[in-house]
Amino acid sequence: MIQKTQKKDFITSCIVTAVFSAIVIIGLLFHETWYDEAQAYLIARDASLHDILFYLTHYEGHPPLWHLMLKAAIALGIPYSLSVKAVQFLLYEAVLILIEFRSPFGRLLKTAVPLSFYLIYQYGVISRPYILLMLACLLTAMTFKERKEKPLRYILALILMCLAHSYGIAMAGGIVTADMIGECIRQRSVKKGALDVLKNKKLLICYIVLLAAALLTIADIVPYSDTYGTSIVRTRNHSIFVTFLLSWFYVPSETLFTSFSSEVLSLQCEINPFGETIGAALISLIIWAVLFRICSKRRMLTEMILPYLFVSFLVTSYSYPHHFGVFLMYLLFVVWVAADKEPITLSEFSQPAAKTGISEAFVKKAAAFGAAFFICINLYWDIVSYYREIRTAYDPSVGLARWIRENELEDRKILVAWSQTDTNMYSSAAIASEAYFDRNIYYNLYNDQAYISHKVPTDQEMEEYFEALKSYGAPDLIICSSVLDTQRLREAIGVDEPYIAEAYVGKAARIFKDKEENMDIYVCCTRETYREIFGKEYEIPSYKNS
Repeated sequence: MIQKTQKKDFITSCIVTAVFSAIVIIGLLFHETWYDEAQAYLIARDASLHDILFYLTHYEGHPPLWHLMLKAAIALGIPYSLSVKAVQFLLYEAVLILIEFRSPFGRLLKTAVPLSFYLIYQYGVISRPYILLMLACLLTAMTFKERKEKPLRYILALILMCLAHSYGIAMAGGIVTADMIGECIRQRSVKKGALDVLKNKKLLICYIVLLAAALLTIADIVPYSDTYGTSIVRTRNHSIFVTFLLSWFYVPSETLFTSFSSEVLSLQCEINPFGETIGAALISLIIWAVLFRICSKRRMLTEMILPYLFVSFLVTSYSYPHHFGVFLMYLLFVVWVAADKEPITLSEFSQPAAKTGISEAFVKKAAAFGAAFFICINLYWDIVSYYREIRTAYDPSVGLARWIRENELEDRKILVAWSQTDTNMYSSAAIASEAYFDRNIYYNLYNDQAYISHKVPTDQEMEEYFEALKSYGAPDLIICSSVLDTQRLREAIGVDEPYIAEAYVGKAARIFKDKEENMDIYVCCTRETYREIFGKEYEIPSYKNS
């Protein structure tokens, strides 16, 4: 009977793996790569190995492993879009296989987890190092049970976690700290707990190696004073304390059940309606209550609290909704470790509830409702995201690059718009289009490099930048996110003639759950330049007449 059940579960896992793999492949085929994906690729392609390992990490904010993986794909001769998506898919496939074939989860959880918006779309289709971090979290959970007998593979998984992302460093530190403190609590003696680690020479050496790796990684990514990321975190609407509370009582709900956040606003800045915040807090409390029951029964409260506590400290400084999926990674780690200790059953919730007068039937209905709610809401987000991915452009960079190539404009004087306060921050779609060319085609980028430096210029450097642009004369084309922005750019470089001809308009929408943000781009020029390029008089774009 057991073998029959195992065989049925194996076949079901094979079907789930095949179906979800096919879905993600479809998403990748239709997905237009955008700035975050192009920036990483351009760094991997153009930057020196020294800069990737030791310099750009301070400006990018995460370890260089993701760039090195892309650099390996580039070395194999794989073109831009395919290389980025291939690396992404291989990591996604590894995560899916671990969940389906190696996790101790029940059948429902094995099917429901891959349905999560963060796994099937945000970290499945969008190519960023978060899928690598999720893989490291699952590998750590898988090796946790035998960490004392086989410490090497456990520590390698934690090192991978540190090398994947800055969130990984925080989580790895929390996991190890929780393990040590938890051992002291379980043995009711700090001395006995410490001796337990000291006696295991292999584990002790591995912990020392992990500490060294974590410290070196932290030193490698600590931001310089002129890093863009450190300047924007100073602008916030919520205090550190409020953001800390939100990381515990808002982020869990937003990860699994609700969709109140906007992808373009950080957790530090977005102010949600009171009702939404309270609703998310109540759902988050239920999530924590369920997790508390699971972990307290297995005497692993430190493993529940400390890893996320460490992560939440990092969340207080810088976090966007696409980071919220880190809570899902943490949750999978904790539940995996708990299930390895003892299978999770509904009875461990219904029995305590019965003592308070709550019937077992009610607990079953509540559990069924929670599972159905998770599946339905995530399925809705998945369908909406994939529908929009197929029907609309995720980013206008692909169309922009195609238009520039078709009209043979690579050698024209093309100016890219910069932000109002930072001349080193340019239109993201324009930068993303650079990945489709083998060189930088815009004449006003910092150090003539195709990727953004994320280095904040001084006032003097900005003045020198404007003087240099004036020496180039009037640009043939200006790329910007708004036609109105051309006046600001012309005034900065001393060009009088208006650029009113919209030679190209790229329409796109950034997708996040059931929301989307317009990410349009415009290429403007003078009427004379328009006539020269297209051999006809300028015509007002059709979207303005509609």
